[in-house]
Amino acid sequence: MAAPAAALAVPGVGASNTSTVTAASGASVASGAASPGKVPGRADVTIKRDEFGVPHVYAATTYALFYGYGYAIAQDRLFQMEMARRSTQGTVAEVLGQKFVDFDKSIRGNYWPASIRRQLADLPRRERDILDGYAAGMNAWIAQIRAQPDKRMPKQFIDLGFQPTRWDAFDVAMVFVGTMANRFSDATSEIDNLALVTALRDKYGEQKGMALFNELKWIVNPDAPSTIPAPEGVYPVKVGQASGAPMQPLARYDGPAPTFARLARGSDGGLLGQDAETNAATMLAQFAESGQPGLAGFPTTSNMWIVGRNKARDARAIMLNGPQFGWFAPAYTYGIGLHGAGFDLVGNTPFGYPCILFGHNGKVSWGSTAGFGDDIDIYAEKLDATNPNRYFHNGRWHDMEKRVEIIRVKGAEPVVQEVYRTVHGIVMQRDAKRSVAYAKARAWDGLEVQSLLAWTHQAQAQDWKSWTAQAARHALTINWYYADVSGNIGYVHTGAYPARRPGHDPRLPVPGTGEWDWKGLLPFSTNPKVYNPKQGWIANWNNSPQKGYPASDLFAFVWGGADRVVEIDRRIEAHDRLGVDEMWQILKDTSAVDVNRTHFLPFIERATAGLPATDARRQLAMQLNAWSGLSYDAQHTGHYDTAGPAIMDAWLSAMLRRTLGQVVPAPYDKWFLASGYAAPQDGPTGSLNIGNGSKVLYEALRGDKSGVPQTFDIFGGKRRDEVILAALDDAVAALKDKLGPDMSAWRAPTVALTFRANNFFGVPQANADEAVRTPVYMNRGTENDLIVFGPKGSAAKVAAYDVVAPGQSGFIAPDGTRSAHYADQLEMYTTFGRKPLWHDPADVSRTTKSVERLHIEPLSGAE
Repeated sequence: MAAPAAALAVPGVGASNTSTVTAASGASVASGAASPGKVPGRADVTIKRDEFGVPHVYAATTYALFYGYGYAIAQDRLFQMEMARRSTQGTVAEVLGQKFVDFDKSIRGNYWPASIRRQLADLPRRERDILDGYAAGMNAWIAQIRAQPDKRMPKQFIDLGFQPTRWDAFDVAMVFVGTMANRFSDATSEIDNLALVTALRDKYGEQKGMALFNELKWIVNPDAPSTIPAPEGVYPVKVGQASGAPMQPLARYDGPAPTFARLARGSDGGLLGQDAETNAATMLAQFAESGQPGLAGFPTTSNMWIVGRNKARDARAIMLNGPQFGWFAPAYTYGIGLHGAGFDLVGNTPFGYPCILFGHNGKVSWGSTAGFGDDIDIYAEKLDATNPNRYFHNGRWHDMEKRVEIIRVKGAEPVVQEVYRTVHGIVMQRDAKRSVAYAKARAWDGLEVQSLLAWTHQAQAQDWKSWTAQAARHALTINWYYADVSGNIGYVHTGAYPARRPGHDPRLPVPGTGEWDWKGLLPFSTNPKVYNPKQGWIANWNNSPQKGYPASDLFAFVWGGADRVVEIDRRIEAHDRLGVDEMWQILKDTSAVDVNRTHFLPFIERATAGLPATDARRQLAMQLNAWSGLSYDAQHTGHYDTAGPAIMDAWLSAMLRRTLGQVVPAPYDKWFLASGYAAPQDGPTGSLNIGNGSKVLYEALRGDKSGVPQTFDIFGGKRRDEVILAALDDAVAALKDKLGPDMSAWRAPTVALTFRANNFFGVPQANADEAVRTPVYMNRGTENDLIVFGPKGSAAKVAAYDVVAPGQSGFIAPDGTRSAHYADQLEMYTTFGRKPLWHDPADVSRTTKSVERLHIEPLSGAE
């Protein structure tokens, strides 16, 4: 490798304004990446950083452009990226020791490396340049660190006693695959649903047990609010379930009892480096206290609202996105501008993906939320009783595909792991009593890298047609959103979804013997989508994409009549037109809104209407009615300004105990008893939603008006109002005991918002003392971005803003000095501020605070 022409200072820590470095372009190719191909020639890269440290990379070739990207993120976030790579490939124990062995096993047992490598090897050179260039840029900065470790080595590496390692295209791709495909598109509860069904049938018998199951976990609820307005059409594919009856013959489940340690896969979740007992207790406590819907600790993620030319004021279109990944130090997303080689964009993206998830290119803006479509099925493989690694499929026995993993462990002997795969997918669990192995079939299997690149190239789209062409290539279940300079807006529920056999109940495993195999994948024409809806706006808070669209099989995620998206919808509907201020005010309101009050207050008022004003239960109803539904602590007193949050939490908790707590057998009752209110200490690890049990309760309270047939009485033969009043009695007693006898003075402690020093897997990505706690939790995006296409003929076509807290950089020098941009957006975030997101060359140049120029030389021989 050529020597650097000049020492390059770390941005934000004693950086010079201009510096130059010469680096070999072929560094990542020589590291062993598949299909290296021709090494590009010399290319120049310029990196300009603005007043918040956001890099804008300029280069003429794709390889050089992404080389600059990799170089910049290595300067800012190398330790975070190192731990993201280890987290997604299961190599954490190698540097952090024995307590992460189980974590590494869970990761390695959930993906097939050879598949990713095959996908990379099949890429054309122009696509490999994106990944190879990115890796080479990271390696070039790592070489700079090794040359001057006393100045440039991130302090976390020094404190934990290991070195950063080289990157290749596989590493770059796996950060995306492991944190997006294997997180937001890989959730399933089919085995646990079968365990629940088995327990319900054992307790109530076949018919009554299934009736309760259908009320706990429905597939389609016609009353669920949808992002595509009902007049724009209903989902064209029928699920095939008649009146809630089971569709295929159900087997029993006699495997290991479900544990929260195994179920959880979210922030601080089941992938924490703890022993199984401690981990289970941790997650059970979080689930019970915080009410995280979905898998315990799995944040239900992200909101979006867009107004087009017929709804926007003083603009052609306005997009406001709030991806809710949780809160971490360094920040979960990374800001970047890419200019050249057919790219001209600015935005931010998780873990520095090569694809920019939130941003604009001057003509088109885009964003996303989690889709929660059902793209995963579990197949119950019939095993040979004499050989548990042989399974029966299409009339004959087959040997499972097997690979052996060697997990290196710091301070201990390596651990050997065997991972098996059938024709359907990776074996996730076994039921030895029934000679069954459960294999996970993913509709996006083999399409992970294609999805990464589809997301990358959507940023080059100039119109709806070219943008949806990339949406069609994206196989993960993610909602994509669109707006353009002409005021058009649109939405696509992207993803590959299976064409199931008639009679397949998607909530439960099906036999893997062949008769239930998919018929292929559904065509993109069936994916829910809308362009310029007549109402003039689009909103989503992880709700149903379209009327009649089936929910995923997640036991704790259903789309029903009670949905938090109504808090966005009704605020948009209240305006004839919305400008920037009104759009931002919706963010402020929904960040503090109680998502349960709107749905349950009418039932409480009905039950207490005949009570005297002196009755404590009527007083609770009156307090809830007088409350705005917004949970504030404006003066940061440590307590909310009203009694509302405390009352809703206490009543809903009591109501769930008196209903679902009485009819759902243990341990499954825990899945439905969380009220959805977080404990004060560190706050929730993701966004707060209406809990699954609360959605079931809401439908039961609606009775024959519910979209879900109510054939099992969860009220135990009592009148609904009677149970509501009894729960109010419980709430009064609990709150008096907790907050004192004076009801007017009840104030629940505020919930904090914590930027955690681990990533969402629970793996450290910073030192423990880098965690930051802010006074009041806000149910908003991990970052928020606002993109405004100005009025026709305006000088500034696009005005864009975002806030990425704590800051752009995560760099801490060996002496403990933090980058100037380590936490300079934290106060901005807590006060609902935002910073400009520069795009035009003149604006970037005007706001540039430092410039770096890189000259990439081709290798003349072996490194």
